[in-house]
Amino acid sequence: QRHYWPDHPDPAALAALIEQESCISLRSSKCWNPGARLKTDREEGAGMGQITRAYRADGSVRFDALADLRDQYGQELGGLSWDSIYQRPDMQLRAVVLMSRDAARPFRGAPGWLHFGDAGYNGGVAGVQKERRACKLSKGCDPGQWFGHVEFHCLKSRQPLYGGRSACDINRQHVRGVFIDRRPKYVGAMS
Repeated sequence: QRHYWPDHPDPAALAALIEQESCISLRSSKCWNPGARLKTDREEGAGMGQITRAYRADGSVRFDALADLRDQYGQELGGLSWDSIYQRPDMQLRAVVLMSRDAARPFRGAPGWLHFGDAGYNGGVAGVQKERRACKLSKGCDPGQWFGHVEFHCLKSRQPLYGGRSACDINRQHVRGVFIDRRPKYVGAMS
């Protein structure tokens, strides 16, 4: 974080993000574990940051976050591949910082910009931008605030995915999990 995002205003949020992505509970063996893995026939999330690739029904790749990261950050992440990802916690952590930084950048200046960045990390920046526009069109909704405003304008799928939760449920819980539930315990250690 100090090297790739030195002006991050809240490093505890990055630690909370890793916990959110890798820990079902703090007693889980996958908590903060580079071997943490979510694998379905349509998606694989790898490591502490759950770097994801997803597949279409025909088996072709729908998106590959690791390939995108390597294309963008070849020098920083050139040693990371789908063959090596579970053995490279150093690269996983570097990827989390770079992905978080890139997801938050478009929202700088908004009061809740780190919250928007987290939602973008989890579910895509373009979707968060659409949700901010939807909020802006709603009476009383402040598109610069995540909690209590944009969070209530989810445009993601509401079809159940894992454990009966939809993409909308997962994305909204992600931001709450990172900033409300998990972040406070890392504030002292990360300051």
